Amino acid sequence: MTTPVRPYAGWKDLRRLLAPVTAPVVRPVGNDNTAGTPDGPATAPFTLLFVHHAGGSAAAFAPLSRHLPADWRLLAVDLPGRLMAMGEDGCRSATEAVDWLAPLTRQVLDGPYGVFGHSMGALVAYELARELSRDGRPPVWVGLSGAPAPGHRPDRAQRHLWSRERLTRFMRELGGTPEEVLAVPDIVGPMVEALRGDLAVVDTYEERPGPPLEVPLSLFTGADDPVARPALAAPWADRTTAPAEQHSWPGGHFYLYEHPAEVCRAVVRDITAARARHRASDSPARQPS
Repeated sequence: MTTPVRPYAGWKDLRRLLAPVTAPVVRPVGNDNTAGTPDGPATAPFTLLFVHHAGGSAAAFAPLSRHLPADWRLLAVDLPGRLMAMGEDGCRSATEAVDWLAPLTRQVLDGPYGVFGHSMGALVAYELARELSRDGRPPVWVGLSGAPAPGHRPDRAQRHLWSRERLTRFMRELGGTPEEVLAVPDIVGPMVEALRGDLAVVDTYEERPGPPLEVPLSLFTGADDPVARPALAAPWADRTTAPAEQHSWPGGHFYLYEHPAEVCRAVVRDITAARARHRASDSPARQPS
């Protein structure tokens, strides 16, 4: 009998060398100040979920983990069809990605959480937040990085139909992939095919009708990003009834790896404000004396 191979795709724990996560990690009750608050019990730490860019993986967020609070639970997803999971069918649309991801996410959540997505991951993170909000499990914060708002993409090129050579040039132009990797055909071939599948998610994306989110958004961009300049990301603010903050740093599409500490400081600041807002909105109204 052949032993079944466990699927590679799914949530990975950035604190535990990308170990697979299938259920909440409940920590012992400690002397923290979260017990009994509307933000959740002491045994339910804040969870930050990361969704990767087109052609990327959960490992892309490892450089950020050392700059985030030690008591946060950090989970990053590998969508199907990554380099180490080419036997898995990839998602070809944002709807497919959310339909695949939402049930897995419900399994791993046990308290307050936020979602951060970069590039393609921003579209998936946004739609995932909408889906979980419809379930009555909204995040307390959503971070959207390196993605133009729906309807503001600078072109409508169907990049997932490009040749391997053109997609390789595209990877080189965006940066983020070492030149020595792009020079190895046996490596770059599977990378290009993973990128092709993910670009189909972006190139075919159409925002579904529905109410805006009711949670704070943070918008992150590289000032020189040809894909998502700050002005193209700004209209994301219309997708929430809550406050929206916008942050930008020098750099291109992968600016966040050039400024990891600064980006994480902004993430922590905005999430802290969002959690305070969440607690205040959940607190019982004061009765008149």
